[in-house]
Amino acid sequence: MFHRFTALCIVSFTVSCFLFSPCPAEEIIVTATALDDASSGSVADKSPTSFTEVVRVRPLASGLIDTRDAIRKAVSVDLPSYGGAVPVPVSLRGSNFQQTLVMFDGVPLTSASGDLVDLSLYAIPEIDRIEIVKGSNSAAFGGSAMGGAVNIVTRNPRPGDALELTSSLGTYGHNLYNLFLNTARGGSGFLLDATRSWADNDFLYERPDGTTARRENNETENTFILSKLWMDIDGWDTLLSGSAAEQQLGSPGSEGDAGVLTPDDEVNVRQYSLMLDISRELDRDSSFAIKASRIYNRNHSLTFYAGDVFTKLTSDYLDLIYSRSAGPLRLAPEITVRRERLGSDDYGIHSRTVTSGLITSDLSLDPVLFSLAVRHDYSTAFEGRWTFHGGVLWNVAPHVSLKANTGTGYREPTMGHLYTPSSWYTFLSNPGLKPEKSVGWDVGPVIEFERFGLSASYFVTRYSDLIKMDYPAEMTFTYVNIDRAHASGMEANAWVKPFDPLKLSLGYAFNQFRYGSGPFESKRIRLKPQDIFTFQADYLPVIFGRQVDIFASYQFREGVYTDDANTEKTGNRHILDAGVACEISRFATAAFKISNILDDDSVEFEDKSDWGSFWYPVPGRTYRVSLQMKF
Repeated sequence: MFHRFTALCIVSFTVSCFLFSPCPAEEIIVTATALDDASSGSVADKSPTSFTEVVRVRPLASGLIDTRDAIRKAVSVDLPSYGGAVPVPVSLRGSNFQQTLVMFDGVPLTSASGDLVDLSLYAIPEIDRIEIVKGSNSAAFGGSAMGGAVNIVTRNPRPGDALELTSSLGTYGHNLYNLFLNTARGGSGFLLDATRSWADNDFLYERPDGTTARRENNETENTFILSKLWMDIDGWDTLLSGSAAEQQLGSPGSEGDAGVLTPDDEVNVRQYSLMLDISRELDRDSSFAIKASRIYNRNHSLTFYAGDVFTKLTSDYLDLIYSRSAGPLRLAPEITVRRERLGSDDYGIHSRTVTSGLITSDLSLDPVLFSLAVRHDYSTAFEGRWTFHGGVLWNVAPHVSLKANTGTGYREPTMGHLYTPSSWYTFLSNPGLKPEKSVGWDVGPVIEFERFGLSASYFVTRYSDLIKMDYPAEMTFTYVNIDRAHASGMEANAWVKPFDPLKLSLGYAFNQFRYGSGPFESKRIRLKPQDIFTFQADYLPVIFGRQVDIFASYQFREGVYTDDANTEKTGNRHILDAGVACEISRFATAAFKISNILDDDSVEFEDKSDWGSFWYPVPGRTYRVSLQMKF
């Protein structure tokens, strides 16, 4: 079995690492250690014992273009490729996209509407890193964190002056242009980051009958502008952030006997956000912070079956945190309020407010750190709910520690579950619909040396009261709480620097997602890969006084079941990328990247049911060249 072979490879890889002599440490693209960034956009201190991964973005060196490319480097994340403009769901540890909390600079994006968060809306040049916190942890992060949380962290103003211009061209009409301006001195700083990108995505693909077709109506066009103003106002560290995004996507539909091609459909999205972060150290042992934000989304969908549909969603968020340390004990009581208002041609006008009170605590009794979070959420749509998360971090040796966590999660029924319209069926609202629930635990070691690091965990998560569509009568449907599910598996990340310019990184995830009830009990949940394996080599020599970055990466994604009965699967994917970036002068860096060298166009999504099957084609080999100027 592949997972047994890769598990053996990880053990061999780990043991062999200790045969090399020490060498200086260097920044890691993907790490699996505790987060150590306490910036306003970070969520590090909310769950210090949780297993985490950090994807650090280096656009030119790794050839990264959008957030989806970056986050796929983390093996713990299930993020399939649907090819081009089709939005992609992100999930952790067996959860679906609605059970995975996505945040932007610490502010929740996953909404009560039930719509997925399209990561392609957020441009890579503005992003500093992506934090991935794993495990059921609604106590620290709120509802929807049943599988974990993904936090997109943007760059902040930094000391000094900087001007960067980046351009990138590639296959299928890809274009990206970015302007980055930073200035900071004294008690203030300013940042402006603007990105404009577009692509045709009209790649060729093969149909089951052996004929080829071109992907049509698959274009993307994206503008993202981020600005930040930092000030020190009489000891109050103040950061004001604003962003504006506009995205136009084709809606190419799907292939297959039940698929529907949509050559005239399109989706237009506008998003505006305003965020205020204020913090102050009151004394040596206490601090106070305020985070307030408003995010406005306007979505216009033009479809052949529904015509023009407008949806407006406004999300207001307020977070008040007081932190106090007394010797080894730290307490952080917190109050959050999130109000969402939805106005939709489909759902009508609805609003929901969730008010939360929580307390996170850490007790450091060297060499052991205990953490506990308890939260109570009160929703205007559902009754109050308690959640908890507890963890232990034991520093067994100077470079070796053990982690263990347990926690609960929940997710309220979405507005789609409560108010879904239909032109074809009669919808019956279910007033007794309850939130979904989860409980999980994980355990494993973390090893950190100057030249070597390893993190491994075994996890189990159980889900109950899952929401499922039901058909109580002919041409009638509703939503009910029926299903249970079980997720378990192991995740491992390791890196080593055998000598100074070379770094090797390896990641492996073996996940079993199974139905726990119903007619398909013990069957694997469809569309969820069981094995994901990644390997990357980064070689960073200095040639003729110029920094060069050469990388090669490989990813294996096991095929997924296309039906609930587990009778048919998609093919396994083998994706090989390579690239080089070279500093051609003090002010300019050029890069070239080849993605999917093996030209693997195996589909990652295919759905088969009583109504037929449909699937999304994916592109094959692609090329990209980039140039960055710094002044």
